[in-house]
Amino acid sequence: MIMKYTNAAILAGTMVWLAGCASASRVVVAEPVGPAPTGVSQGKGDGSLAIYSARALADVDANMAEWRWNNDFGKNEFLYEPAHSDYTIYTQNGEVFRHVRNARDQNDGRPTLVMLPAGSYQVEAQAIDCNSDRVKALMTVVIKPSETTLVHLQGGWRPEGQYNEAELARLPCGRPVGWRAREAGYASAQPSP
Repeated sequence: MIMKYTNAAILAGTMVWLAGCASASRVVVAEPVGPAPTGVSQGKGDGSLAIYSARALADVDANMAEWRWNNDFGKNEFLYEPAHSDYTIYTQNGEVFRHVRNARDQNDGRPTLVMLPAGSYQVEAQAIDCNSDRVKALMTVVIKPSETTLVHLQGGWRPEGQYNEAELARLPCGRPVGWRAREAGYASAQPSP
């Protein structure tokens, strides 16, 4: 009888340890992310947000994953779907504003375009850091009327044309994730019921 409880306790402890190892660490994007700098206000009303979050994990057989790991030298593209992972938008006071399903299905490689009232929001989304590790990125996004804020958390984004390095918002490791917002307002909408 004691052995039964001992095994259960060991199993529970192992599961907690594995869950801790599997959870992504958190990073904070220090600069607010906003729309591309145009110098001209585009109008009134809502703006939009699209986040190229880290790609969603695929449902893969563990034995097949080990075999492929050994045969593709750890590149493991098969472990991820084309779809971007979901994320959560919060108001400035920390209330959940909206949970965003970031793809129509697992084969949809385009992020969801979310319409939002102009203002400033907190976002938590999965990102890929400079070491190719998955992390949870916490950031402020600024939504301006009639403009789109794009956030590039899957890596590899470089803006086109001439720009000043100070115009970019970055992960703590230095990878650019979008344009740095000049000013941040406050979310004017109330959380959805």
